[in-house]
Amino acid sequence: MKFTHQLKFNSVPEWREHYINYTHLKKYIYALAKKEADLQAGGQLTDEENLYSPLLQDATRAEQGPTEEGFQRELDVQLAAILSFFAVKEADLLAKVSELELDVQSLEKIPNRQEASLLSRLGSEPPPGTPQGGAAPGGPLAASPSTLDLARMVATTPPEEHRRVRVKFWENPPRHVFSTSSLHARRAKLQGRFQDLYISLHDLREYLHINKEGFRKIIKKHDKLTRSVDLRARWWPNVEAHLAPATKQQELDRAIAALTDHYAVLYMGGDVSRASEELSHGLREHITVERNTVWRDMAAMERKYAAVSVKQAAGAAGAGRSSYIRWLKLAASCLVFALLLHVEVWPGEANRPRNNCLALLVFASMLWSLEAVPLFVTSMGLPLLIVCLGVLVEPGGSGQRMTPQQAAPAIFHAMFSQTIMLLLGGFAIAAALSKHAIAKQAAVAILSRVGRKPAHVLLAAMFTATFASMWISNVAAPVLCFGLIQPILRTLDPGHPFAKALVMGIALASNVGGMTSPISSPQNIFAIERMSMDGRPPSWLAWFAVALPVSIACNFLCWFLLLRVYQPGRAIAEVRPIKPNTDPVNGTQVYIVVVSLLTVAAWCANTFLQRYTGEMGVIAVVPLVAFFGFDVLNKDDFNSFLWNVVMLAMGGLSLGEAVKSSGLLEALAHDISDLVTGLSLWQVALIFSGLVLVATTFISHTVGAMVILPIVQSVGEAMAGGHPHPKLLVMAAALMCSGAMGLPVSGFPNMNAVSIEDATGNAIVNTADFLRVGVPSSIAAYGIIVSVGYVLMLAVGF
Repeated sequence: MKFTHQLKFNSVPEWREHYINYTHLKKYIYALAKKEADLQAGGQLTDEENLYSPLLQDATRAEQGPTEEGFQRELDVQLAAILSFFAVKEADLLAKVSELELDVQSLEKIPNRQEASLLSRLGSEPPPGTPQGGAAPGGPLAASPSTLDLARMVATTPPEEHRRVRVKFWENPPRHVFSTSSLHARRAKLQGRFQDLYISLHDLREYLHINKEGFRKIIKKHDKLTRSVDLRARWWPNVEAHLAPATKQQELDRAIAALTDHYAVLYMGGDVSRASEELSHGLREHITVERNTVWRDMAAMERKYAAVSVKQAAGAAGAGRSSYIRWLKLAASCLVFALLLHVEVWPGEANRPRNNCLALLVFASMLWSLEAVPLFVTSMGLPLLIVCLGVLVEPGGSGQRMTPQQAAPAIFHAMFSQTIMLLLGGFAIAAALSKHAIAKQAAVAILSRVGRKPAHVLLAAMFTATFASMWISNVAAPVLCFGLIQPILRTLDPGHPFAKALVMGIALASNVGGMTSPISSPQNIFAIERMSMDGRPPSWLAWFAVALPVSIACNFLCWFLLLRVYQPGRAIAEVRPIKPNTDPVNGTQVYIVVVSLLTVAAWCANTFLQRYTGEMGVIAVVPLVAFFGFDVLNKDDFNSFLWNVVMLAMGGLSLGEAVKSSGLLEALAHDISDLVTGLSLWQVALIFSGLVLVATTFISHTVGAMVILPIVQSVGEAMAGGHPHPKLLVMAAALMCSGAMGLPVSGFPNMNAVSIEDATGNAIVNTADFLRVGVPSSIAAYGIIVSVGYVLMLAVGF
């Protein structure tokens, strides 16, 4: 293996910038060799020599091309940087080891040997009746000796006996120190710190080896390609003097030995060899994950710049069968489409737009659900079909169908809405947070507080998505949250159940988050508008009183369903912790956080700012300009946006406009409203919530709310018995809009979820995942809204 690849595979990702810059030094050597060859040939330096100048540091550009002195200065600078980084990391890790030892001693209530010896020299004598081994009569430490007693026992015993006393302490700790449950919790927390420090110490020791090997390789290459100076004799002693294991690794080895000894006492009954074996096993697992992650990162870079696709191998027969099934799905969808075009559900030529739109809705839904073609391809074909089928009707109630010349600009106007700008603004914030390691630090902060169990991490990710949706809308929130879990997804194998559970969990939780506040989704804004027709708009507190319990219950049900379907606990015992970035916060990161927080605050205050900005989509321009205009992001980052999601969203908006303009959804809603005459309030809520669930599963939640909510309000006002409840019905319908999440096109969080890919280019979730999890989750949300939500809405007076 070339050393360049060896360096990539064996370096710690967080320290990558602090290793030897092997590629740069190689290019410098090639420039030296070329210069030497040109001079030996008797010629002058050619213009081609200038090609090497961008590869060299500024210190060499002032000279006449590359020189041996400049190359040795490069070596000195890189060696000094490596030693400086090593010194900082070593001091930091040794301080953490000392802190861990102090924490262990504090828990044991046993002083270290030096403190015990000091107490002994002060005149203390072993307590009467105490055996030499440190166990009081009646069993190991049964008498719960005091700290001074333990100090006396430990002072006169060798290290092996000292370890035995500590082992007995942990086997039967005194009750006055802590309870059994408290002991278990503290030991479990300490165990993770032991493993992390053990891995970091070995990483730092390997850091010396790999950099020393890099200098050896580069000097060997220099002496092979150039003959002017023998660096092996002149400069290699610097490496031996500063990177020799005997001089640099003593403190690290002592720290590793101390960690292993403490680990043996706390978890292995004093068996040091078993402790070393278990810690080494964790180290090997860590190295495997790190190398797999590096491989996936390299594959992702290849895909990004060379359009390379990595797919699992399949036999010719399997590939042929898959292609046959795909064509069969497409043929079946087209056949159903052709048949529906000739069926008149609503008779008469005036209703032709509605009939055509129904056929188009079924056709698009079949293509999306069967995935006969990629989801975004179906969306791209919708504008063509909408215009050619004459689905759009002129506004104003005339019923006149638009001509193609009128329909084309109308449908393109509907496709690019403020929602698309919100999506792009969310992409910009997510890209900046991810590129500059802010998202990773947020993930570390969250996961460090919820433990490592997959079920707990999944629940934390879901409630984070719901909370974010509560304040920045469920369009931008999932984009940010998918960025937060990327560090975890990168360490999981393709197709891993936990990866599916995480992506699906954030999508479902973001949909549920659309219920939580009046600004969390556009349909809530429309609902507030309809509920304010009597001059008494609902307060935010009343909305929270209903929406928060409903969303929390929905989240827990979705979480339980994800655990049952994917069973992540069987596939992975614990989530590997993400290493925190210990580099200091820089100005760019502060700038990103400030811009992001200001954008989120403006979104939250949109009700007050809309007189100046008009719509939330205008505010989304702020992060785009702030990040791309000031070199936080570049054009490559812009090109890497999820444009397939944008096209998918545009297709959903175009279909929603067609359903609205043709009068199809209005006709369906009115037909159902005729059936609810004479029914009770709960029965009406049940029926309309079911209608909303079915409709908004296939079309935009926003469009469904715009069309259905006015009808729901009118039905509520006309309720018999003199007790109208239009606000209750409107809010139930609005909540159900967010609860419809059965297909990839059911809301923007789902569209984002199906676009998430692993490093090999394969989608993490697909339509089958939404059918398995999204449909039952939608039904569960429906049940909660018409039961718990219904009772709460009556309680607050809606």
